[in-house]
Amino acid sequence: MRKILLTLFAMALVVAFTAPSYAADLKFSGFYRVRGSSEAVNGDDGAKDRYLDALIRPRFTAKSGAVTAVWEPEFVSANGGFSIGPGRQTVGVNRWVVDFAVPGSALRVRMGRTDYFSPDKEIYDSGGRHREPGIAVYGKLSGNMSLSAFMTSAREDAGPDNDDRTDYYLGVGIKVSPTLTLSPWVANSRDSADGGYDYSFLGLHAKGKVGMFSVNASAVFQEGDLSSGDELSGWAVLVRTSASMGKLKLMGNLTMLSGDDEAGDGEDGRFNTPQEGGSGWFIGGHIMSSRRWTTFGNDIRSVHLRSLNGATVIEGLAEYKVSKTFTLGGGVSLYNAAEPSQAENTMDAKEYGTEINAGFKWKIHSNLELRAVGAVIVRGDYGRVMGDPEADDGWAAGWTLRHIF
Repeated sequence: MRKILLTLFAMALVVAFTAPSYAADLKFSGFYRVRGSSEAVNGDDGAKDRYLDALIRPRFTAKSGAVTAVWEPEFVSANGGFSIGPGRQTVGVNRWVVDFAVPGSALRVRMGRTDYFSPDKEIYDSGGRHREPGIAVYGKLSGNMSLSAFMTSAREDAGPDNDDRTDYYLGVGIKVSPTLTLSPWVANSRDSADGGYDYSFLGLHAKGKVGMFSVNASAVFQEGDLSSGDELSGWAVLVRTSASMGKLKLMGNLTMLSGDDEAGDGEDGRFNTPQEGGSGWFIGGHIMSSRRWTTFGNDIRSVHLRSLNGATVIEGLAEYKVSKTFTLGGGVSLYNAAEPSQAENTMDAKEYGTEINAGFKWKIHSNLELRAVGAVIVRGDYGRVMGDPEADDGWAAGWTLRHIF
């Protein structure tokens, strides 16, 4: 499929650049980013970690009529060298996409390595975790109904077992009233290799306004087979609220992921994100990557919620715009497992910890922004072995300087 998509992409570029009118609109943009962090996983006595990376990501966009083509390479250097560990290329293509209209309809086709997401933008997300080769059909079906359908493949022809990881998604958006949109959807995520997984999703997303609050809420049910051979039966509830009052913006989030109440019974009740092992949620503020600037640190953000036995996350967040160029932000996040740890000799506790963070965004220039944040996490007793001392608290600090061109 990758060769086919690359061929189609090349053909679309030719169309975009050689249209009869020769009136293709060409645009060059992108950004350069440098960021660093320092954290102590278990207080000052624990192991410390420091990280520094730099990334440049230029974007080339061509538009001709109803066709848009994008090519976005990236170059990454971490800790002084071109080596940042498995799972990410140091030099590669972050995004390439061809988007064109379906003749005689309001629908469009999008193909390439780009973002594919569900209405909540968290189960299937737009933070890069589903920026994979694929194809989508989307757009208006009628005045109050829209369509979104896609298929992506994360790894194609990877070895003799052909262990493709593929997602299939179909959803519609229905505008029930001027202030309420409902979006039911179904999806399947699978690994076709022997011993792979197969998950089915049934979700409902609601987006609307309740008084002064904007509300996004999702309920997702899941069943299927894990790569371990156990049956999967999980659910997730996501509620995101926000309200703006002049310069102040308040946000409240609730995340509930089902847990497993009995080990070794052949059924796992924990909710699994699509693409087992490659798309887990992170503990840390808003559980995906959309609010990274007010949460930082490996102890806080690099622990997968999947590593807990389910999860309940309650957050209160705030942003205050001091001026047109300077914004303060921070919040409190309570992390709990849905069920106690099933490891041997551990306490019957669900509390993972409480995170407190604060940071700022400073627009130094129209195209230059600095973000910085500090965070502490007060550790709870989840997973604590009987008789062991209490876990030390953790802290982290980080900054990001981004130049947009």
